[in-house]
Amino acid sequence: MSFNLLQEPWIPVVNDNWEYQELSLLDFFRNWQNLREIQADNPPTTLAIYRLLLAIMHSAYQGPKNIDKWEEIQLDDGKEAIEYLEKWRDRFDIFHPEYPFMQDLALTEDKAVPIFALHTMSTSTVFSHEHEFSGYAISLPAAARLLVRLQSVDITSLRAFYPNQTSGNRSAVNTPTINNANVLIVGRNLKSTLMMNLMEYDLERNKPAALMPGTEDLPSWEVSYAGKPNSAAVPNAYIAYLTYPWRRLNLFRRGDLVDRIAITMGNSLPNDLPFNQWECGLAFKDDKPIRISPKRQLWRNSHSFLRSADKESRPRIVEWVAKLAAEELVDRLINLQIFGMCADKAKPLAWSAERFAVPTIYIQDKKLSQRLKDAVDFAEEHQQIFRYGGGSPYHALAKTFNPNASAKKLLEESEKLTKSLDGESRYWSTLDPIFLELLEELPKNKETIEDKLSAWKKVVQKAASDAFTDSIESIRNYEARAKSLRALGWKLADLRLTPVEREERKAKAKAKNKQKEKVSI
Repeated sequence: MSFNLLQEPWIPVVNDNWEYQELSLLDFFRNWQNLREIQADNPPTTLAIYRLLLAIMHSAYQGPKNIDKWEEIQLDDGKEAIEYLEKWRDRFDIFHPEYPFMQDLALTEDKAVPIFALHTMSTSTVFSHEHEFSGYAISLPAAARLLVRLQSVDITSLRAFYPNQTSGNRSAVNTPTINNANVLIVGRNLKSTLMMNLMEYDLERNKPAALMPGTEDLPSWEVSYAGKPNSAAVPNAYIAYLTYPWRRLNLFRRGDLVDRIAITMGNSLPNDLPFNQWECGLAFKDDKPIRISPKRQLWRNSHSFLRSADKESRPRIVEWVAKLAAEELVDRLINLQIFGMCADKAKPLAWSAERFAVPTIYIQDKKLSQRLKDAVDFAEEHQQIFRYGGGSPYHALAKTFNPNASAKKLLEESEKLTKSLDGESRYWSTLDPIFLELLEELPKNKETIEDKLSAWKKVVQKAASDAFTDSIESIRNYEARAKSLRALGWKLADLRLTPVEREERKAKAKAKNKQKEKVSI
């Protein structure tokens, strides 16, 4: 009745020959130089497995405290991680009679639900088409992956009461990974990937997080996943956070399949305690994590992952890789993989795993990353063309159709036109491949940066103009089209101005209006 993660295959990987296979934890560390990437059932599970592996490595090596120690771990090639796993072998058995991995034996089978019901505890069944009569069950390797995912990436949903609890809150909170852009640095193989994401870890210097006084920073499998949920549980430090028990769980098997699961809310952080002190894979702006959206291209947030500025901080893992780059310990290009799962409260919307390559110089040269931000900002400003407020081309279009409408009605009609004609989607899809070219070309010659940015601005303006023009092509009211295109021209001209030029123009217009008032008096 055992299924030990150290010896049973369950980690889904792609090897050097691009073949899919599943490996045990021990085989993973024995072969990680010959493996390309983890490719689980879905991106949230892939992210969760990476976080688990990093927790194992930090626990095994109690570091790296500095770059020298990092290089020592690199040379060790996973041997100490294997020794650590062997030491805690029993704790990695998902059906251990006393310490089942990531589970709580207090949750008895009378509290269990069919495994498919995990998807129906939210307000959406988008991710499952199973029902109570389908006999749906999952394999033991899939069950292991599910445990890891639920403790790391899970949305808000109502759960059963914990044993002996009959009233009060039973809503499991979003894990901090939900709705946020989780950054992983991807290497040439899985050893390289995990090494680059192995943060500087020195509790004496509060790296990457401070140790709670009088405690030890231990992973949950060395302590326990069990016990009454705590709604204000502060992790001891970074390792404890990576294995934080966000849920209480227990699996129930029928032979070689798991068909039922007991799940309740788990621990949660105090409401007024931000998680940015522990999260190393998130970028923050005004202390809020950079979020992902199915409707927003990843590159539009690229500067947030590459630079830190006033009230903005890139992921701390990128800060660490910048230190490695200064010692020439990483390649000329770094690959960022951004994992995310979007949800609206308890409703899952989408998950994603996007990747793009970035010249390493961007994380070292602040001026260069600032110029990249300038390029993105210029593109973002042109969203104004595709809005429906006064002065926008779509507003001019609506006004021509209904010249006597009230201001409120005009805004409503303008909004409808904006959504139905949808020029903005055309605009961003045009810029997608061009921005990636700019990302690669910008660092090649610093003397030509301004010329490249000037060319980018022309591309942005043309993309905006073409996108709007194409969006109104089906409209046969030529007066409306002409007036909206005139408004487009004015808007493009305004967006070409620098902030200083824009202020000067406002000042001139204000002075001109005052002069008119004097004449009328």
